[in-house]
Amino acid sequence: MSDKSNNDNKKEPVTPCSPTVCAVPWMHLAFEPSGQVVPCCLTSTHNYFSGNLKTMTIEEIWNSDNQKALRKEMLEGKEPKICSKCFDRERVTGESGRVFHNRDFPDVIEAIPNITEPDGTCTTMDLKYWDFRFSNLCNFKCRSCGPRYSSAWVPDAKKLGFSDQEKVWSIDAVDDTTNFKFLDNQIDNVKRIYFAGGEPLLMPEHWQILDMLVAKERFDVKLSYNINCSTLEYGKKNIVDYWSKWNFGKLEVWPSIDEIGQRAELIRSGTVWPKVEENLKMLSGLNSIILRPGITVGAFNVFRLPEIITHLVDIGVVKKDPRTKRISYNNFFINLLESPIYYHVNILPDDFKEEIIIKLNNFIEEYNTKYNTDISKLLAHILHELTKPFNEQAAKRFVKLTRSLDEIRNENTYETIPELQRVKEALNVQD
Repeated sequence: MSDKSNNDNKKEPVTPCSPTVCAVPWMHLAFEPSGQVVPCCLTSTHNYFSGNLKTMTIEEIWNSDNQKALRKEMLEGKEPKICSKCFDRERVTGESGRVFHNRDFPDVIEAIPNITEPDGTCTTMDLKYWDFRFSNLCNFKCRSCGPRYSSAWVPDAKKLGFSDQEKVWSIDAVDDTTNFKFLDNQIDNVKRIYFAGGEPLLMPEHWQILDMLVAKERFDVKLSYNINCSTLEYGKKNIVDYWSKWNFGKLEVWPSIDEIGQRAELIRSGTVWPKVEENLKMLSGLNSIILRPGITVGAFNVFRLPEIITHLVDIGVVKKDPRTKRISYNNFFINLLESPIYYHVNILPDDFKEEIIIKLNNFIEEYNTKYNTDISKLLAHILHELTKPFNEQAAKRFVKLTRSLDEIRNENTYETIPELQRVKEALNVQD
């Protein structure tokens, strides 16, 4: 699950049985393209696995030692280390994926005391929330990604010595049965589905799930998409034909837009910016969806946030939505790029970060006044991270890897994004 808080969802959360409880371990498993299963996509950087679909049954994974230990820690009021992304963000902004899910699934929170044994065993397995990434199929090779989630990355990873994996990872079966049969067995339980990738609109399983939902008229299921906006079609199918069946408020689309123009085409290699912008404009006119572009913020783009957001306003994507009072030029979200660490904002020199803080604070004030809104909380986490000291070792790794990738891809990062010269200058690196 990507780290997004839902501005439209203001239900009061049920008071949990412990202040550190999250609904996710009681209703969800996240499938990785390799067959590994993690408790939640936000924990994936910790290499803490609930199990492996290729060697274990779903029931074994559901109550594996790691899954039970995670639930037990939460019930004891502890903050599990693998959940630091949520707890750290909550301390700065008050929001997180954990807060979002607890708010959205009060029935799960209420049920926890009745379905949990002292060792963390959960006696029911109703997968109400799906994040099943059946493959790493993707047509982009974003700088901050890698072969784990992008098949397009594999050739470059091999050249860099990162990986020797096959180009496409895929999950062929669950519990020794077809993916389709597994999904069919769980379709009546699901309440929310998060489609991510790879690129979900390229994956056949995504379209199978939609056909299942349509066949059962499960238009009550909330859908959230993280897409790259490169294409909206799959063979003769068009995603808009499906999305139009859902009522407004049940479907959110979160295009990953980390930059615009040539900068986007470098950061998110595979991007053809005119096509992406064309699709963004079209999606912004659909009545069935809430469109919320997501900007993953790191060293490549933190100094450009005002320009990126302003452009999204100019093309009518970030706007005031008359269908809800809560969407007023704030229908975007910010994700902090924490991994790989050599792309974190703290590889930027301290004096540059100070300039960025001033720029962002001025932008927030001007933007809030101009559009009668408040985006302060959206940028609070980034402003906090910009106060962290210069990470010299990570910066050196950035310079080294950037040189290698530029050579492999025949690109010039410092020509396309000249602000990054400041990193080399801080390290006294010569071309």
